[in-house]
Amino acid sequence: MADLFDNPMGLDGFEFVEYAATERGVLEPVFEVLGFTHVASHRSKAVDLWRQGDINFVINYEPGSPAWYYAEEHGPSACGMAFRVRNAAEAYQRALDRGAQPIDIPVGPMELKLPAIRGIGGAILYLIDRYEEGSSIYDIDFEFLEGVERKPAGLGFELIDHLTHNVYRGRMDYWANYYE
Repeated sequence: MADLFDNPMGLDGFEFVEYAATERGVLEPVFEVLGFTHVASHRSKAVDLWRQGDINFVINYEPGSPAWYYAEEHGPSACGMAFRVRNAAEAYQRALDRGAQPIDIPVGPMELKLPAIRGIGGAILYLIDRYEEGSSIYDIDFEFLEGVERKPAGLGFELIDHLTHNVYRGRMDYWANYYE
């Protein structure tokens, strides 16, 4: 078992939760009721950024993307999450060295290549080291909507402090070892 204070991946919190749907209009009303605001859209893909405080939710509708196929199989749902890390390349290589499966996310021109691995149930786990205001992944890959506050207060939710996965019976030890 790993030391509770050891941080070999350089984790620094959550960057975003990715949701997937094959059509618009299903997830947005839920996000609005929770106090989230649509603040930006991807420059070249059918992907929207919703925010409240320091929480980023991304809805991916891009046909043919891993997220879209996830939604085809599971319906509208959370399909991935992004971890903030000190060094994405090092964290990615460490994950691969420990048996993680890489996921290739197609990128368009002038788009960031985000390292990603497969998580529980096929969820996509991104490793992000660009999260400083002004040089974040959103500043590069998204266009912020005019007249919309970039970090709306919403209902007062500030950050995500933890998330959980559901695992099939008998698979807990496997996934616990994977994440250690």
